[in-house]
Amino acid sequence: MNRPAAALPRLTTPVLAQVLERRVMGLVIGAAALVHLVLMRFDLPAWPCVVRSAVGIPCPGCGLSRALTALLHGQWRDALHLHAFAPVILGGLVLISGMALLPEAARRRGIEAVARFERRTGLTALLLVTLVGYWLTRLLFFRTAFIDSTR
Repeated sequence: MNRPAAALPRLTTPVLAQVLERRVMGLVIGAAALVHLVLMRFDLPAWPCVVRSAVGIPCPGCGLSRALTALLHGQWRDALHLHAFAPVILGGLVLISGMALLPEAARRRGIEAVARFERRTGLTALLLVTLVGYWLTRLLFFRTAFIDSTR
């Protein structure tokens, strides 16, 4: 019976809070996302999917760049059709970038609040598991439509 109880703390370990702890990482993530989305917006060559290039199948995040671009243009239906996690990822990017820009005292309070929330709810772990499930569902049951939508 100890196994499930031992696994529970792992699910509620603050993942996002650990990313927020690293200000430089937050700035790099925000800048990289912004550059990538600007390249996509102007139909310029953007970074290709490493997983798809190496293995030949779309990764769990394939379609997110176009979905985020559609979302930023207010095209919610198109964004959700391309990738259901687009609003969640956009929220995460805004949170990570915004926290990196806050003064240290406010940033500290924000990180502590996020860590408490993650420990209490396990939401970040749940979202990551759900993302993998979403990817597998698309890959196994909607393969053709999924692969076509990521080209």
